[in-house]
Amino acid sequence: MGSPPRIGFIALGNLGMPMAVRLLTQGFDVVAFDTSEARRGEFAEKGGTVGSIEDVLDCTTVCVAAPDERALRSLLDDGTLSRGVAVTHLVLHSTVLPTEARALAADLAELGVTLVEAPVSGGPGRARTGELSLFLGGEEALDGAVDAVLDALATERFHLGPIGSASAVKLANQLVLFATVDALHEAFALTSTFDVEPADATAALTSSTGDTWAGRNWGFFDDIVADYDESGSAPEDRPWRKDLREFVEACRASSLPAPLAEHVLASVGDRIEQHAREHAKRGR
Repeated sequence: MGSPPRIGFIALGNLGMPMAVRLLTQGFDVVAFDTSEARRGEFAEKGGTVGSIEDVLDCTTVCVAAPDERALRSLLDDGTLSRGVAVTHLVLHSTVLPTEARALAADLAELGVTLVEAPVSGGPGRARTGELSLFLGGEEALDGAVDAVLDALATERFHLGPIGSASAVKLANQLVLFATVDALHEAFALTSTFDVEPADATAALTSSTGDTWAGRNWGFFDDIVADYDESGSAPEDRPWRKDLREFVEACRASSLPAPLAEHVLASVGDRIEQHAREHAKRGR
């Protein structure tokens, strides 16, 4: 048997860590970089290899799971990612503007690097078990190593078109998700006023026409908020704000109205975080 394939991994955050560990458990040799010493130490304890950013870019296939494009853009701007590095395929799991995905793909192509647009949905739990959903943009035929990585991470793949298409669908997913979460917070505020226990209201809705993924997974964001709080993540960088801002920006760039997204952006982040902290207090 040959050596396991070596995969580079950038950013061991809320989703990146379980994704990188999933690859380890599936037999990949993963060398990862993160700016956080604590996260690097945690990954090493789980059996992964921690390296410099140059070590990561010495792998032919590199996954990027940073929240947005800034980490990758900085590597291009400062010349760390340049012609002559070993990486040939860069798999971008970050949520970015569709126009930014296209710009990154063009800049990488000049260096001989292929961008695989692959934002994910499913959360940390499904990342640990390899049951993510992947939105894919770019060439439909994938390099063999990239295909093996995506197989290890996801049970559902959706090839959506050229670069930019996957990012557009990911932003659409985020709008639908967070609009539903916002609606449920308003709905449960009313039902609680009339002495309905939250669990009873949830059970009634999920067996009726008000059934939603967010309702069936009520409280999904509580642990995620706690992780963000612990890591010191800025509130404006969290997906219920950042991704909705990007949806609005993408609509404006396309001369499309986005009244619902603007409304949800103004309210859902505070609701998600308040609910998580109240949940944490009840658990003490």
